[in-house]
Amino acid sequence: MENKAYELRKLQASDIFPMCKIISKIGISEFKDCLNSLDISGLLSEGNTSENENENENEKEDEKVKEIGVTVILDVANVVLANIPKIEQEIYSFLSGLSGLKKEEVKTLDMGTFARMIVDVFKKEEFADFIGVASGLFN
Repeated sequence: MENKAYELRKLQASDIFPMCKIISKIGISEFKDCLNSLDISGLLSEGNTSENENENENEKEDEKVKEIGVTVILDVANVVLANIPKIEQEIYSFLSGLSGLKKEEVKTLDMGTFARMIVDVFKKEEFADFIGVASGLFN
């Protein structure tokens, strides 16, 4: 297991506010496009059978859900990375609050570690839950 230069705490309610500030600076429509880039309900219902589905059918559905999740996460990451110049200071502050590192320490992380930190935020279960709830606003 690799030794990281940081450890991210669990996301909590107070993290919604800086996340919303970041999202608003990027543009809510860009996030909406990410969440609507696929017809998620169509992908999930595709191939559904009766209640007597076998285990293989369930595994296929689980794979679809994972594929959708990865696609949404990558789309959101792309939006954030494309807009980092607009949200630079907010990103530093947000990552500082999550990692316990000082804002200046976050600023001076090597590029690989900084990018990995951003990706790790997107991979957090709490982030996926937040995106899932937020996506309900656009349905």
